[in-house]
Amino acid sequence: MIADAVRFCDVWALAQKGGRAQGELALRQLPRLAAELVDTEGSLQYRLDGLIDDRGRAAARFEVDGVVNVRCDRCGESVPLPIHEGAQFFFVADEAELAGLPIDESPEEPLLGSDRFDLAALVEDQVILALPISPRHDHCSSPGAGADDPRCPAETRRPFAVLAALKKPGR
Repeated sequence: MIADAVRFCDVWALAQKGGRAQGELALRQLPRLAAELVDTEGSLQYRLDGLIDDRGRAAARFEVDGVVNVRCDRCGESVPLPIHEGAQFFFVADEAELAGLPIDESPEEPLLGSDRFDLAALVEDQVILALPISPRHDHCSSPGAGADDPRCPAETRRPFAVLAALKKPGR
């Protein structure tokens, strides 16, 4: 299990001091992410660097790196997916302030700040958002992939071939 000192941090103090919170999380410790994966072997490394942004707000730069295994939509086999995500956030004090912010196109996103901010939840959220909607191997993404591609399992190469066998002659 993750120690509280690594999993939680005071984002207000982190920003004021220009501090850093970093660590490593085992994939099995992230249940929402684990539900999207083929297996939970491995881990993710994260880093949150606190700062005061150019508007004077408590903020942070976030990075997460690792590899997760997702299921190929084409062949059903495991696809290793490198994760290299980064973002910049600024923190707000309460949900009313968060709800009152205008929606804009700035690269910084608002987060509800806390003196016990859950870093594991942030890591999990960011990696889930980074997962592709339809993961595929490179060879499964090419036009006609799966039809006769020897790199795909035999049972997925011609999924409609069984239907042709059911067709009665003369119809």
